Amino acid sequence: MKNLLISFLALIALQACNDEAPSIPDHAQDLTNKEENTYGLDNDSQDKLESLKVMTYNIHACNPPSQPGIADLDAIANAINEADPDIVLLQEVDKNTGRNGFTGNQSKELGKLTQMNYRFFSAILYMKGYYGVAVLSKYPLKDSQKYMLPKQSGTEQRVLGTAIVDLPGLDSVMVACTHLEAKSSSNRIEQVRELVQQLGTTQVPVILGGDLNERPDTDAFFSIFDQTFTRTCPGTDCPATFSTNEPKITIDYLAYRPQAAFEVSNHQIVQENYASDHFPVMATFKFNR
Repeated sequence: MKNLLISFLALIALQACNDEAPSIPDHAQDLTNKEENTYGLDNDSQDKLESLKVMTYNIHACNPPSQPGIADLDAIANAINEADPDIVLLQEVDKNTGRNGFTGNQSKELGKLTQMNYRFFSAILYMKGYYGVAVLSKYPLKDSQKYMLPKQSGTEQRVLGTAIVDLPGLDSVMVACTHLEAKSSSNRIEQVRELVQQLGTTQVPVILGGDLNERPDTDAFFSIFDQTFTRTCPGTDCPATFSTNEPKITIDYLAYRPQAAFEVSNHQIVQENYASDHFPVMATFKFNR
């Protein structure tokens, strides 16, 4: 009886731990039915788009660098709304962490403020919540998948999130969002190889955006990346994306495959230097039909 009681108490304790900090799977996870679409529905009879405006934005957990301890979601939403992209790929996104005084789901709230559908892809548990990347879209999102990227000892877990965007006129594109390892260059090489493996053979065109934490002149990294993806700003003469206080380096990118799918008519840095420590990066993709 004593052993049975001990086993029962141990089971209760284990369940309590699981309720407090759910585990994150280390494999691809289907997120299709986790969040519903609200905007851009029933668009099959509409004309196909001639072009698509896509933004990538590291939002620093919605914390303006000049305002420590404050979450200003309105500032991030205003930057997005003023630029008016069709799709936004977000990095450093909190969900239920309580950091900077905000306890909710940042991607969901930003979706409301921008009137866009959202998907959140958790990378790590943080402050009893989650931290990761997200996608916002004017058009419905489906077939969402999450991939945990290779991780070395002592580094932070990174994630790749993908979704199919249901565009007007029975058209679609895959979008992919990521935030690669900040310190270990060898880990970034492992991660870019995984990106190529997961995204290099898709049946639909792919637009990838994210904070790659890699400068454009790093041959070891981009010799792998550029075999599969075309950057919207190729070469090394691209505007600095970090930091907004002292812009010196380019580490945020948009890219696509296959090369024949699009023509890039515009690549720009959105000059918003309050809301985050990164500038938003935006490009216009013209469909080659």
